[in-house]
Amino acid sequence: MAGLFSFLLYDVYKGRHTFSEQGVSYRGAFRSKDLPMAAIKGYRTDQNYTYIVPSSKQHRGIRIGYTSAGYAEIQQWLASRFPDLDVQQQEQDAEKLLLEEDFGRNPAEREAALTSARQVGRVLSVAGYLTIGWLLFWPQPYDWAVLAGLAVPPLAAAALFWHRGRLCFDDSDNSARPTITAALLFPTLGLLLRAMLDFELLAYAPLAPYAAGTGLLLATALVLGSPQLLATNSRRVVLVGTLLGLLYGAAAATIVNCTFDTHSPQVYAVPVLGKHYTAGKTDSYYLHVGPWGSRRQPDDVEVTKSLYERTAAADTVHVYQRPGHLGAPWFTTGE
Repeated sequence: MAGLFSFLLYDVYKGRHTFSEQGVSYRGAFRSKDLPMAAIKGYRTDQNYTYIVPSSKQHRGIRIGYTSAGYAEIQQWLASRFPDLDVQQQEQDAEKLLLEEDFGRNPAEREAALTSARQVGRVLSVAGYLTIGWLLFWPQPYDWAVLAGLAVPPLAAAALFWHRGRLCFDDSDNSARPTITAALLFPTLGLLLRAMLDFELLAYAPLAPYAAGTGLLLATALVLGSPQLLATNSRRVVLVGTLLGLLYGAAAATIVNCTFDTHSPQVYAVPVLGKHYTAGKTDSYYLHVGPWGSRRQPDDVEVTKSLYERTAAADTVHVYQRPGHLGAPWFTTGE
């Protein structure tokens, strides 16, 4: 690993890009590339790189990192000479959408349908961003925050099905179709993080049927709501839809099992044998406690920072175990 890192670092250090009216070239420590002007089809850009795309397989493309000197000037030089292939693809896709007879009887109706889909996509995306912010930074009232996280992805899937062909849930291909990715992914991630931070499960198997059933229902709605994309790239649509669906199913089953469990807890008073914490981007705090309930051996339980600081070895804490709304037992730890 050290050798590979040193190789890459040296190659980056020695690498130089040259731009002229004859073309673009790259000279590195161990490799070189030349791309004549006539062989350049255009360029694409993402968060980290600008890609100069050749017009044929006879030439290799050139990638320029955003940390390169004069990166903004390089992008301006490319933009003045070559088309942005991402924008070009979106414009071509938009023109194709306006020719889809399923969207309306004439161009005006199709444009109105696409405009309506864009508005729905924007509203759902904003809802996705707001929901994850609510769940992560101020989940109060807690039940309402959870319900919002549970509701937004199915609403997005319903909108995808209602505006079939005019919305998409996978925007990796720079489609002109408005995307609902944020409405599907961000609330799901918020629910997962909330479940990880707030609850500890003692068994996962009882949740498997609920997670799988919910996930497959959502995945089916996503796939069936994307007939045009399914016709052009069925493998990716099915894969991404299934992954999003199962991720939501796991998050929904876990959070519902714990949040809406109204059973009275079984309380165990357990001794604290020690404590420790882990530090990183987020800190986690643990008490090492004696056996209790179904746990026959001493084990760690995760607690809040305030409880960690108030508790010392030889103190006693209480473990509150509940059977779970969906049958998966879980617990919390308190004083």
